[in-house]
Amino acid sequence: MKNNISIILFAYNRPSHLRRVLIALENQNIHEINLFLDGPKNNNDKIIQKEIKQFFVNNKFNKKIKRNIFISKKNKGLAVSLKKGITKIAKKCKYIIILEDDCIPREGFFKYIKQNMNNLKNLKNIGAICCYQIPEIHEKFFSDKNLKTIELKYFIPWGWCVLSEHWLKFMKYDLNNERVKDSILNKIKKSVKDRKRIWSYGFIKYNYQKKLSYLYPSKSLVKNIGFDGSGINSKITDKFATKFSDSKKIDSFVVKNNRYTKLQRKSLLNKIKYFY
Repeated sequence: MKNNISIILFAYNRPSHLRRVLIALENQNIHEINLFLDGPKNNNDKIIQKEIKQFFVNNKFNKKIKRNIFISKKNKGLAVSLKKGITKIAKKCKYIIILEDDCIPREGFFKYIKQNMNNLKNLKNIGAICCYQIPEIHEKFFSDKNLKTIELKYFIPWGWCVLSEHWLKFMKYDLNNERVKDSILNKIKKSVKDRKRIWSYGFIKYNYQKKLSYLYPSKSLVKNIGFDGSGINSKITDKFATKFSDSKKIDSFVVKNNRYTKLQRKSLLNKIKYFY
């Protein structure tokens, strides 16, 4: 995964979660990681972040992987930290893979993204590759030997990939110049009092206005461990849990079936309250 691809990992004050993500990355063919560490809010955060710096920087993490760390002196919050971090790296490469400290990439995560990069570049109606799959769809394909790619309408930012060019266009776009009528966006809008804290709302709205969809694996390639009460925005629940199902081969075609989008919409409408 060299050349025009950069991997970004965002963290704050959850060293145990971050360790689990890094262990998963050690077991995959990764050459370089860019870690963005948001600034501390208090002395307790400073102590925790010191621990994070020690095991990430001081050779307590895989020596074969080049490690770049960007530390903020002030606390920006996830939304600002993520947007500025992605924009910084987007100016240096063609593709960006984004993970957060509660998103564990399963085996096949990078292989799946790499195989779909040409689709991301060539299909004009695709805004990103998303690697978490909701349980309702995951279970339908659980016993399949092959992993399929499904085109879906809604974005889930738990392990994803975007073209740098697309991201930079999003960052320059005036999101206030158009109104949208969409059940998911309206639900998020009603659920979140301060939408500046939630960066994904703007990205979803931008892609909706551009009439763009997303590519998803038929089975989840990300395990989200953030619904344990440790996250700032998410609540405690097991409704997003999916079991690992090994698939050695990835089908080359893209599945387009509106019933999966309907299933995704229904699931997200019922579960938005847990993470917005």
